[in-house]
Amino acid sequence: MILICYKHRYYHLYFGGIFKLFGQELFVMRMASTVLGTGIIFVSFKILKELKLNIKWSVLSSALLFLFIKDNFYIDYNYAILFIILVLIYIELKYKNYSTRYNLLIGLLAGITILLKQSTGIIISAITVLYLIIEKRDKEVLKAVGYRILGVLIPCIIIIIYLFLTNSMSSFIDYCILGIGTFKNSISYLKLLRGGDLLAFLGIIAPIILMLLFVINIINIKQKKIQENKSQLILFVFSLAEFTIIYPIADEVHFVIAAFPAILVALYYICKEIQEIKNIKISIFIEHFMNIITMSFVGILILQAINDIYLYTQMDKSVLNHFSNIPISDTLQDRIIEVNNYIRNEERKVYILDSEAAVYMIPLDRYNKDYDMFLKGNLGSASEEGQIDKIKNMENTVILVKNDTMALNWQTPTKVIDYVKTNLEKIGTVSFFDVYITT
Repeated sequence: MILICYKHRYYHLYFGGIFKLFGQELFVMRMASTVLGTGIIFVSFKILKELKLNIKWSVLSSALLFLFIKDNFYIDYNYAILFIILVLIYIELKYKNYSTRYNLLIGLLAGITILLKQSTGIIISAITVLYLIIEKRDKEVLKAVGYRILGVLIPCIIIIIYLFLTNSMSSFIDYCILGIGTFKNSISYLKLLRGGDLLAFLGIIAPIILMLLFVINIINIKQKKIQENKSQLILFVFSLAEFTIIYPIADEVHFVIAAFPAILVALYYICKEIQEIKNIKISIFIEHFMNIITMSFVGILILQAINDIYLYTQMDKSVLNHFSNIPISDTLQDRIIEVNNYIRNEERKVYILDSEAAVYMIPLDRYNKDYDMFLKGNLGSASEEGQIDKIKNMENTVILVKNDTMALNWQTPTKVIDYVKTNLEKIGTVSFFDVYITT
């Protein structure tokens, strides 16, 4: 499970099935990541087509969205939520009826987001229900609302049963609810805007787009024109829901994910205005220009993909267990082998207090719960103090911590690290880890 994500999320249930089918290899995760990323861009393209953009503008906008996320993309429950949000937007735009099957599907998808990330999922689920009531109030809508609520409840009830059957309910409450206060980070919004890169631009435009949509929908509600502009309401509510991704961690990566639907909306409005230009000469010029730009853009992406595949075939692949077909530097692989050999030869229990501990434990097929991804947000309500108490009660246990020359993850529980260095006996080193022992 530690291969996947944080232990108190249910993303691992999905990947558990994938591993059963295709093998327990990190390469399988890389392929799944490719499928998820492709799905995000494909659904974005379908949304733009559903919003009546022509195929050229839709392709170009989708390519720009790909460039927006490609450098920050990794397999993650936040991206899974983004994919579901986009699917919800597409379904709501395309199918404008209130059939039982349709509303159950909407509810089920919204309910699944609760399992992925509770804070965001609850907002998404609430929005899928509430915006219908805002849009129209009649018996048909109330019936649709009922089926959506039922759809939301089904995955939630299944997971609750699973938690009770596996005696995991107390751990779920501890790690996911009571411990959420330890799982946070934020950066200054002004710092983000002053970054001088794409994120700075997006940091300005995304909230503006959402505010404009908010104003438009308030006006529509007051003028009772919400039915005429249902697509705008759908785009607004789901873009707003996606922005909750930045809680409890607000950094550049989470902002990219949170801003994605708003950027899609911005591209749509820009392209729509250009597409609807009435001047014939300007329209013809734009048409030819778009042909060149779109073909060039797609061609560059295809050539880059071919080049990346060629480079992959030339790279040395890992020989480590579960790392098959993964390119890895000799330095990193030698380090993992060195640490693995030490752990195998050590008769005592060994813990690595580091955010990257799973890298060393995966080849050994060992699972150490909190210590495999040693971050503040993964320690439950007891947080750092609880881990210190656990270490105090450990007997004849080996603990590895990075030496002072190595940088630590920003979420590393430094209080625990300092306790180990101050109170435990150092007995040696392995790679860049200092070795301590409890007595």
